[in-house]
Amino acid sequence: MAFASRLALAGVAAMCIMPATHSFSLMPVSPLAAQSAAAVRSSATAQRPGAAFLPPFGTALLRPSARAPVVGARAARMAEGEGAAGEGKGKSVLIIAWFHAEPKQLELVKRIYKKKGYTDVVVQESPVHQISTPRGWYQTFISCIKNGGPSKDGSGENIARHFDLVHCMSGGFLQLYLLLAAKVPIQFTRLVMDSTPILPQPKAFVRFARAYMDDNGLSVVPKFLPLRLHNGYQTARWSIGATYVRLKHKGFIKKQLKGLEPGLFETTNEWTRWAARNSARNNYDDIVDDAINTVFNREGLHTTFVYNKEDRYINTEEIQSIIAKCEEFGGKADEVLTKTGHIETIFRKPKLLFDAIADV
Repeated sequence: MAFASRLALAGVAAMCIMPATHSFSLMPVSPLAAQSAAAVRSSATAQRPGAAFLPPFGTALLRPSARAPVVGARAARMAEGEGAAGEGKGKSVLIIAWFHAEPKQLELVKRIYKKKGYTDVVVQESPVHQISTPRGWYQTFISCIKNGGPSKDGSGENIARHFDLVHCMSGGFLQLYLLLAAKVPIQFTRLVMDSTPILPQPKAFVRFARAYMDDNGLSVVPKFLPLRLHNGYQTARWSIGATYVRLKHKGFIKKQLKGLEPGLFETTNEWTRWAARNSARNNYDDIVDDAINTVFNREGLHTTFVYNKEDRYINTEEIQSIIAKCEEFGGKADEVLTKTGHIETIFRKPKLLFDAIADV
């Protein structure tokens, strides 16, 4: 990534807004090596359309003893899966993607699932500007209520239905929460939390942004921007945004919710006012509790948490508390501990994931 691009990204990430693009090279390479790798990628892509590299979130989390990163056709072969295709046909999965996932990467994830026996694979993107702030939550919720939810993905496939498996990756947890809170009828009893939950609170996004900067040559920003100041800035920023939402909602509620039946109108009005009020007052504990209850308090739910204990993008103590909550709700929860980086398990070690969900 050019220096100017890194500098611009530093300014954006310092405000805890997710960067607009990601670089998908696994490690810095010289110009000659880059040309060679590009040639190999071109050849590999011709044989396997849509082949792509891994997201760079957590490549630095790999232990020194781990094998060196690979490029080209070998990386594509690793990413497409290990071993033979899974048995069983006709299984369905809804994949709720990470922030700024590129189409070629999502196609690769689809191919991995199809190779493992899933014939009905649907991807729901997670637009960062709609998921990462209270203003975005409001817009997403209103859109879901008015339009019946983002009921179709890029292929025109309906998500308001039953799936054998839902797979949330990183920020996808918040997308799932908003969809369910807005009464989009996604039905499932098997859930994968992959390098998530990232909970709806400012400090979670500050943690993510600082880890991203550390791993992408921007460590100078968290080094000179104290964590306490960063958290304070982000909390104030969310509070101001939520206050704006409250004023907007009061002034334009009839226009925003025009045409809704009375019962749905009241439900929507109640949730949006509640979320904006708590965000404006920095009362995120109630929002976090509601997110956990909405997603995990489901009859017969079996959740598998896939994560690396050294993943600096997430709070692993929160994962342990949520696992305990799942059991309190009467569901089943287990965990798959990995040594791969953030959301890299499906690309680097897919066997770990698919062994854990073999019951689907």
